[in-house]
Amino acid sequence: MGSIERILVMGAGPGGLANAAVLGSQGSHVTLFNRSLDRLQGTIRRGGVEIEGSLGEAFVPVPKITDDIEDAMKDAQLILIVVPAYGQMSMLDLIIPHLRPGQIIFFLCGSVGSLEGALRMKAAGIDLNKVFIGETATLPQSARVVGESKVRILARAKAMVRLSVFPGHNIDHVVETLGDTFKLNAKRNVLEPGLNNPNFLVHPAPMLLNYAAIERAEGMFSLMNEGMTDGVLRCLDAADAERTSIQAALGLEVLPVDDMYIEQGSSPDVYRTKGEPFKLRDRIWSRYIDEDVPYGSVMLSSLGRMIGVPTPVYDSINTIMSVVEQKDFVSMGRTVDKLGIAGLDREQLMHYLETGERP
Repeated sequence: MGSIERILVMGAGPGGLANAAVLGSQGSHVTLFNRSLDRLQGTIRRGGVEIEGSLGEAFVPVPKITDDIEDAMKDAQLILIVVPAYGQMSMLDLIIPHLRPGQIIFFLCGSVGSLEGALRMKAAGIDLNKVFIGETATLPQSARVVGESKVRILARAKAMVRLSVFPGHNIDHVVETLGDTFKLNAKRNVLEPGLNNPNFLVHPAPMLLNYAAIERAEGMFSLMNEGMTDGVLRCLDAADAERTSIQAALGLEVLPVDDMYIEQGSSPDVYRTKGEPFKLRDRIWSRYIDEDVPYGSVMLSSLGRMIGVPTPVYDSINTIMSVVEQKDFVSMGRTVDKLGIAGLDREQLMHYLETGERP
């Protein structure tokens, strides 16, 4: 098995901080990059990241913290882009001029962003069989910032990470190179992780159906507790039935949302059981809509339309959420056109995902 010694983590949110700390604690040399150092001043002052929660308590030094992308890319073997989906392409654009053969890029989590990113890399003349791009289904750990450069790791810390690369025929090489950097659940194409992001289920429909309550509370609302009533869960399950119908039509592994949570080291009790799942009152974040509608439900609607799978629940969410938010999420969203797969039938799509070549 190979080994990854030098890792670049891009993003200063809870996911970026948690990954920098966890990977650093495993012995990797971690560089933490953000486009602005404003959000990293606490990490710079402390010289690292403090963690608590399901991995125990520790302070993990971060050797390099920078906003200089050329310097950050210099020795990186593995590049983890840990930002919301709407920030993925701008981060990728920063690193494209500095990429070199052998480097591996992963979106954590991807939401099928690796297909969109691959188009940009190919347009820049990069050989996708020499520089590798892929994605995970979700973050290796769920985390919240609870203090200056301090994160609480809540779940999934010991779970297998579902991931793949584009084109899929490179997955064996990438897995061999990654070695034990992650506990891997490697898949043959990027739709296997890309369509199994739980946020596509637990955010769009519940956010829409609880919109008035969230507005009244000015965002101080526990979506996983107050928001998951029986009726809301029925809508969530109906949306999940559309997503799994897409998986079945494409011949992919069908993974219902409850099984998805179990695979990722959590439990459906998080959203199906009354009570605060993480023993904290979590604030509603705008990305639950701004990320998971255009890059989740819009993407699923677009893919379903292309392969002939009806998605009336997701279509309704996209339309109504666009009205209440006064944003055109459909035109903003990650459609099959933006993914470079428009017009492909099932066999052609599977061929493209495996080889990187359109028939």
